[in-house]
Amino acid sequence: MKEKQPPRGRLTKRKQGKAPAPVVRGFKYFRLVDTLLQTLHDEGTARDRAGNRQLFYDQYTTLLLLYFFTPTVTSLRGLQQVSTLTKVQQHWGIPRTALSTLSEASTVFDAALLQDVINELALRAWTRTPQGNPTVRDREQELLRDLVAIDGSLLPALPRMVWALWQDDQHRAAKMHVAFAALRQVPVGVTVTPGNGAERAQARQLVHPGGFYVFDRG
Repeated sequence: MKEKQPPRGRLTKRKQGKAPAPVVRGFKYFRLVDTLLQTLHDEGTARDRAGNRQLFYDQYTTLLLLYFFTPTVTSLRGLQQVSTLTKVQQHWGIPRTALSTLSEASTVFDAALLQDVINELALRAWTRTPQGNPTVRDREQELLRDLVAIDGSLLPALPRMVWALWQDDQHRAAKMHVAFAALRQVPVGVTVTPGNGAERAQARQLVHPGGFYVFDRG
C-alpha cells in the first residue's frame, strides 16, 4: 500500500518541534468585502465595559473567510494559528488571538448582521455584465435574465447542535435554502433552518413579486 503523501504547495516546511504554518489563500478576493465588513467593526462590543476587546467583528469574519479559502486549516486551533501570521496581522490588523477568544466569538458576534453584506455582494454580481459569446449572451439574457432556481441542501451537524433537528439526537443537520440566479451564476438569497425545515415555507421568503422562479415540490 502506498504511503499517503501530504498535499503539495499547501504547507511551509516543518520546523523541528513545530507544526507547519498554513499557507493562507484568497487574499485577492477580500478587496470585494473589506469595506463592507469594516462597517460592522464595532458590532458586538456593547457589553465590553472594560474596553479591552482586541478581536472585532470584521476581523473575526475575515478569519472565518480565510478558513474557507485555506484547505489545510481544519480546526479552531488551525484558525488560531492563522491569526499569528505576520501577513494576516499586517493586512487586517488582526492580533494574535487566543483559542478561548475565538471560541467565544461565535456567541458575541451576530451572524445575521452579515445578511446585508451578502445582499450587497449579490446585487453587484447581478448587475455585472455576463461573459461569453455576445450572440448567445443576448439570447440568454432575453429568455433567462430573471430566472432564479430555489433549492435546499442538507449540511451535516454535530450532535451538540441542539437546534439542528433532523432524524434523531445523533443525526442532526442544518438545511441551507438558496435562491440562485441561473444566468448570472450567483446566489441572490439564502436562509438556514434545521434539517427538517420545510422548503416551501422558505421558498415563500426567497421569492419576490414579478420574479421568475423554478423549484421542485420540496
